[in-house]
Amino acid sequence: TNEREAIEFLKFAAEKSVEFFDTANVYGLGRNEELIGKALSNKENVVIATKAGCTRPGGVGWGTDGRPEHIKKAFQESLQRLNLKKIFLYQLHAPDSRIPIKESLKAFKELKDEGLIEHIGVSNFSLEQVKEAQKIVDVVSVQNHFNIAHKWDEKDLLPYLTKENIAYLCYFPLGSGRLLKNSKIIEIAQSLSFTPSQIVLSWITTRWPTAIPIPGTSKKEHLIENLKAADIKLPDNIIKKIDSLF
Repeated sequence: TNEREAIEFLKFAAEKSVEFFDTANVYGLGRNEELIGKALSNKENVVIATKAGCTRPGGVGWGTDGRPEHIKKAFQESLQRLNLKKIFLYQLHAPDSRIPIKESLKAFKELKDEGLIEHIGVSNFSLEQVKEAQKIVDVVSVQNHFNIAHKWDEKDLLPYLTKENIAYLCYFPLGSGRLLKNSKIIEIAQSLSFTPSQIVLSWITTRWPTAIPIPGTSKKEHLIENLKAADIKLPDNIIKKIDSLF
């Protein structure tokens, strides 16, 4: 992505009242954080969240590194790229099967105790892992893969987060765009004079009060289209119809 265009787009999003920007130290191998830092670090009323705990071997693969020393090093690098003195929401990107969750989160707790983190979140966690994390830190958010075709978290995690008033950040809420091509979703959207993306996003927010979808886009028209979904509350019969699709 062209840097000037990316920075302009991020500023445009903030001007359109987008308040929450999610990133990670491995997105673009750090470049995503750099762009956000250049565009938004001096913006008021903007929440920037980032993550640590994943790696990109060779720049293309995916791995995990939950060692406390890795977390703290990644944090300092993120802080510098984002041009911030404090990170509002810092998330453990994924559990590392080689490192106990409590060891990884101790690094987060220490950073918070030092006043460098406002809030702590976790990502790619099960309900059991969330409960384990809560024994160590105050978990304010869980970021998992969730959409109308990928809704395993509805069984136990989402009811628990709703009860605990913990934010649920949904990544891939549009199914990487695949859901927008589904003929039945298109049909439902047309019947209500909405777009497929608005239907897919509002299904999440109507069903789950603490859910915050985080769709990604680089086009202004898609951003505006997605933002309008926040004002849509789908009726029960439409919710049931969408539920039955997958």
